[in-house]
Amino acid sequence: MPGDTLTIPLMRPRLPDAEALLPYLREIDRARWYTNFGQLLDRFERRLAETFRVEVGQITCVANGTLGLTLALKALEPAPGALCAMPSWTFAATPGAACAAGLVPWFLDVDEGTWALEPRALKARLREAPGPVAAVVPVSPFGAPVDVAAWQALSEETGLPVAIDAAAAFDSLSIGRSPAVVSLHATKVFGIGEGAMVASTDEGMTARVRRLSNYGFGKGAQVAAPGINAKMSEYAAAVGLAALDAWPAMRRTYVELTQAYGAAFDAAEGISMAPSFGAGRVSSTCNVDLGAPVADEVITRLSARGIETRRWWGRGCHRYPAFADFPRTALPVTERLADSIIGLPFFPGLTEPEVMQVRDAVCAALSG
Repeated sequence: MPGDTLTIPLMRPRLPDAEALLPYLREIDRARWYTNFGQLLDRFERRLAETFRVEVGQITCVANGTLGLTLALKALEPAPGALCAMPSWTFAATPGAACAAGLVPWFLDVDEGTWALEPRALKARLREAPGPVAAVVPVSPFGAPVDVAAWQALSEETGLPVAIDAAAAFDSLSIGRSPAVVSLHATKVFGIGEGAMVASTDEGMTARVRRLSNYGFGKGAQVAAPGINAKMSEYAAAVGLAALDAWPAMRRTYVELTQAYGAAFDAAEGISMAPSFGAGRVSSTCNVDLGAPVADEVITRLSARGIETRRWWGRGCHRYPAFADFPRTALPVTERLADSIIGLPFFPGLTEPEVMQVRDAVCAALSG
């Protein structure tokens, strides 16, 4: 039967292999230090700081991105039970982290052109907020750059602290004072399996996140604020170091794949790529706007051809039962995007003929 055999999967992550990991694993064996801010984690954070051209101490690593965003919000010390403004057009981890930090998600619409919550739009909506707003979480849509300076300016003007969900933005992030959380999940362009980095030029902020990731322990083994266990292990740091060794070659692979998709869809009528896709940065997903609310039909038709696709962000967080009762503004752009966007196969090893096969299948599905 058509669709029973998957010919092109959505994603096949590629992390460092056993040979690349072995030198780092042997270091762990020699040191017999497995977690609690070991030598490999220290080296990984230092190399990340070098990669992003910030100071040592301005990046701290944690066990995963959701915990990182939760701790970044808690480090801002917002009033418990207050609103946390964010787009509904995001992954479920964003409102989940706000809830874990003791806040109430307040869903706002995104911009049609950028697929992101914009500072000017939030500012215009603040008077309509159904309660006190204690924090804002802008989201990088599928790795697109976030205007960090604009969000910092809004924070200074309004007094609202900002924590940036930059989960997919490893290759596009500019680091500022507002904490930004980058996921290092296996599905990300720079992945280590599970993990995340929290970055800020405010070293007091990253220090607070670090303390909170270790139960809240500070100097003298005193707990100044309740924290959790969100530390990154030495094994995860070992994968991270090996992944950094391979990053230049891996990035070139993603650049070539991005260019192949851009060329394939350049003349596809009515289909547009995600904002900033191919504009000098790489991400681990390829999302296309079909221009009409036909995502379900196209997904079904591509599946029948053995091509796996996905709505990476579902239909908007406000449509999940877990978040349906949270306050929100009107969300016409979010709902249009959610019904019109699909994620296409995108991973190292995908060939140019396979990209063309995907393009032809999408065009055929749209033509009926």
